[in-house]
Amino acid sequence: MTTHFSSGVTNVRGKANGTSLFSGIKQPLITGSTTPAEWAFQDDFVQFSETTLSPWTIIDPGGSSYMLAQYAQGWLRMGDASPSAADIAAAQGEDVWQYHSQKSWYFETKIAVTDVSDLNTFVGFGANGYVDPVAVPDDGIGFSHLEDTTTIQFVSRKNGAGVSFDMLDSAGGSTYTFADSSITSQSATAYNMPDNAVRLGFLFQPVGSAPGVTAVQFQLFLDGKSVGTQAATTVPDDLLMELKIMTESKGTSTNDLYTDYVQVVQQR
Repeated sequence: MTTHFSSGVTNVRGKANGTSLFSGIKQPLITGSTTPAEWAFQDDFVQFSETTLSPWTIIDPGGSSYMLAQYAQGWLRMGDASPSAADIAAAQGEDVWQYHSQKSWYFETKIAVTDVSDLNTFVGFGANGYVDPVAVPDDGIGFSHLEDTTTIQFVSRKNGAGVSFDMLDSAGGSTYTFADSSITSQSATAYNMPDNAVRLGFLFQPVGSAPGVTAVQFQLFLDGKSVGTQAATTVPDDLLMELKIMTESKGTSTNDLYTDYVQVVQQR
């Protein structure tokens, strides 16, 4: 029978048979009276201005730096036309995120970098004092890319110690290679946006939250595919964290971090 649903009628959760990390979350992505209740935050960066700031707090090196919403479908473009070595830029939220061993926690983002060898980046959750992504956070959970590498690490750390997982291109596959990005030219069949972008996500799973989950763990996602798990043996469980999007310049070349969106859902 004909329906108004693009993928027909199905009992599979999620929208349009997509591969979003959030396919198991009730739709739409909003805090509601579900059981168990969830709370959520998302920013698709269709509007962003350093002069208005809200809901982000900005670290801006000044000079020729910029932080703006740009490109098709909205991307946060964070960069500098003429940076000094070790310049730091960041968009940070408030410290309202907390690890809870009995609450599921979803996070997903999509990023690209102009020159991956010359930029340190971190997107995820960190303590208030974490302000320089030249190194992984002492206390935090998220995704780190360090200069002179083509890898992206998922990290979960407390008091300067913890675990990391080099993101893979598939489950049991090879280490993912983070490639340089350029801006595609607009045409009738192509969006004007950064290429070589990658979707990164984690799902924190409490004990018993899914079949076979007998210890707390993170399930890790790349481009919507589950690529591995990491035991949650070292987690920053003694402090509140901020959502952070951060860069640090290795040298003086123009470089941009592009962030398409951030999405977070946690059980209440």
